[in-house]
Amino acid sequence: MICSDAFIATADAMAGVQGAPGYHYLTTPHPVAGLTPEQVRERAEAVADQVAKMLAGERA
Repeated sequence: MICSDAFIATADAMAGVQGAPGYHYLTTPHPVAGLTPEQVRERAEAVADQVAKMLAGERA
């Protein structure tokens, strides 16, 4: 999962409620909703290496 950093507390709480405390996820700077397609692409590129590591079973 990737969420904006404004929702870290919420993501942690939801993970706990769902029985997965300490669930590892990635964050991107807030806000996200008003970004242009180019800005979204930049955000995606910024976390791409971390996503690849997570998919490979490594901690990002």
